Formats: sequence, structure tokens, C-alpha cells
Amino acid sequence: MPKTPPPTVLESYAEQHQQPKGKRRPNRKALLFVVVFFGGLLVAGFLQSPLSEVSYLEVKGNHQLRYEEILRTAELEKGMSLLAVDKGDVKDKIQSAFPLVQSVDVQVSWKGEVVIAVVEKKAAGQMVQGATLYRILQDGTVLAGTEKLEAEQLPVISMDRPGNLQPGQKISSPDLQELAKQIPEVDRAVLDQISEIRVTSEGPWRIYMRDKFEVRIPPRQFADKMKSYLAYRGALPADTKPGIINMLEANYLENFKPEEQKGD
Repeated sequence: MPKTPPPTVLESYAEQHQQPKGKRRPNRKALLFVVVFFGGLLVAGFLQSPLSEVSYLEVKGNHQLRYEEILRTAELEKGMSLLAVDKGDVKDKIQSAFPLVQSVDVQVSWKGEVVIAVVEKKAAGQMVQGATLYRILQDGTVLAGTEKLEAEQLPVISMDRPGNLQPGQKISSPDLQELAKQIPEVDRAVLDQISEIRVTSEGPWRIYMRDKFEVRIPPRQFADKMKSYLAYRGALPADTKPGIINMLEANYLENFKPEEQKGD
């Protein structure tokens, strides 16, 4: 009887790795169905739980805008669906409605918390048109008018030939735009001493101080000149009578002429 030849290496390998009979591979479709089913249950449970609602609202960085008007503009309220909060839409609504806002950041937490962080532009000064005061922002934008003085002491800006002020629009004068940009660069201690900044069409600009002094500076050099004003003013004797501080080519003090002194 002939002997059976020994198995080859390939046959031995195939025999060792042969799938056991009766063992079935898992049904991938069934596994996928189970995962989708229980995932759907989790989503449905989340949507029906308090976790799917806005439970906390916070606004940060607002100093001149009210909490309520920001939320009203963003159309956010407690109890609304968390999935309905669109961060991009909230940003667009706030920045479109308020020229005062420089930037907006919105954070949404799965715990139902919505936090809005705003950065407001700085107010440079205020201008008078008729009986109305208009705040001017550092980028030259005119805010809505008011008949009341602001609690914060903002210098009044005036011109020889003032243009028409339109809330929400930027002032048209290049000189005023440059001044508005430079005012926030000056120390608050100096700005608090300024009563009025007179932008002239010709000659030096005139700055009327609350201590009755008048400062004259070259056009468009407000920030540079006023940064050195405190040192010069502090060097004057305490009993110095109010006069004109010229900060043009050289700094010097001269007396008022009778027709030049500005009243209160």
C-alpha cells in the first residue's frame, strides 16, 4: 500500500489557519443597527432633558451697552433649545446692531451655558449739533445723540465749519478722524482736564482746559503734544495766571489778550 506523501508547507499553513466549522462571522449590519438604535435613544433622551436647553446666559465686556439689549438683539433667552444657538449668527446680529462693538466672541457649553464676550470701541469725545450731543468713537463713528452729558468726562470737539453728524456713520472730516484716533492714546489724567478741543481750518488747534488755560498745538499732533503737556504745566509756578501755552515749535507761555480769553 503506497504511503501518503507528507503535506507541503503551504498545505500545513492552510490547515492551521482554517476557520473552524460552525463558527460564524459577526453580522456587521446587525451591529450597525444596534449602534444606531442606541445612539438614537441617547440623542432623543438628551433632547428631552433639561441639558438640551439654555440654562445660563452671560455677557462680558459690556460697559456702555446693557446686558438686556445685547441678549434681545442676539435673540437669546433661557429655556430655548441649545441647538438653536448659532454662534456666527449671534456675532453678526450684535455687530450689525451696535457700531460701538469692536468684536464679539460666543462660547456655547454642552451644559447649557452661553457666554458672549464683547469688546467695545473707546469713545473719543462728543460733538454738539443743535441741542444734541453725539459721542464720537475712536474710529470716527457717530453714536446716537442724547441731550444729557455723559457721566464720563469726554472732551467736547468743535470745528470752524462742522459737517452734518449722522448716527451710525463716520465723520467726514479727515482732521476729526485723525483726532478721534489719537485721543484714546492720551493719558486719562490729561483728558479729564480738557474742556474743549477746537479743530480749526487754518492755524493751530486750540485746546481749552478746565483750569482756564488754553493750549495751542500743530494740526494732527494731539497725542504727541498732550503727552508732554503735564510735564510743562507742572513746571509752572503754582500762582501762574491762566494764559496761552504754545506747544508749536517751542513751548512757551504767553498772556491772554483781552479779546482772546475764553469764558466758562
